Amino acid sequence: MRINSLITVSILAAVVQVTPMVFGQDEEQPIGRRRWEQRTANLSPEERQKLQAAQEQAMQDPAVQAARVKMREAHKEFRDAMRAAMLKADPSIQPILNKIPTRHGG
Repeated sequence: MRINSLITVSILAAVVQVTPMVFGQDEEQPIGRRRWEQRTANLSPEERQKLQAAQEQAMQDPAVQAARVKMREAHKEFRDAMRAAMLKADPSIQPILNKIPTRHGG
């Protein structure tokens, strides 16, 4: 009887941990969008709308646009350096890396 209870509790604990991963993600929604919604979940719809409008306006600022370009370039540089270091550490992973699609079709 005690083992059955232990097994039941273990199964329930596993289900509780896995459920958010299975049901909590909308595959059609981009990851960044899900993250935004999680971060702004405690805001009212009006506050979210106001924040989004301010963000869209801020994105028109040339300084913000330049910073975004720099961020993307730095991110690409990081990805390229990471890939090179991974291949240096284990060249046999080249076929594995080739299977991973890139954002830019490369």
